[in-house]
Amino acid sequence: MNVISGKYKGLKLNTLEGMNTRPTLTRIKEDAFNIIDNYFIFDGKKSLDIFGGSGALTIEGLSRGIPYAVVNDFSKDALRVIKSNLEKTKSKNWEIHNKDYLELLDYLAFRNERFDLVYMDPPFAKVESYDQVFKKMLDSNLLNNWAVIMIESEMPLDKKVIAEFKLLKSKDYNKKHLYIIRLEKEDGK
Repeated sequence: MNVISGKYKGLKLNTLEGMNTRPTLTRIKEDAFNIIDNYFIFDGKKSLDIFGGSGALTIEGLSRGIPYAVVNDFSKDALRVIKSNLEKTKSKNWEIHNKDYLELLDYLAFRNERFDLVYMDPPFAKVESYDQVFKKMLDSNLLNNWAVIMIESEMPLDKKVIAEFKLLKSKDYNKKHLYIIRLEKEDGK
């Protein structure tokens, strides 16, 4: 697996063996970032990867100009892979967490963090988890207005789950579904 574009283009990334993490397929990652490029300026923004896996999505964002990234994974093995991949970039503009996803969101809310780009590719297929994450991000004010969220899901998401967001694009793949959504608050608050 390699970085697709930007200053780290071609950088070879390590992946975690086994089925607990499933790296984003190159085709899906490329499609996702091509879509995001149409709606998002990376400079001056902050990203969050809730289910980091190998850190590939975070590194792709850093490569394209995200100045600071937060990446999380509950698996200690995944954290080792993420850290080794991030160290290959020679960047220090990131932080890693080892928390349950809801605990992470509470912690970030406690720190008054706000994000512009969120990657969400959970290693499970429970629809209620997506709903919990979106509700917690909105209730905790973790997203800046115009924040973009990239979602990978093993099953199609019910439109009610993402009703608070504008659906920018969705694509279906073999056993994978990609959604790019954006928070668009009328009053900007």
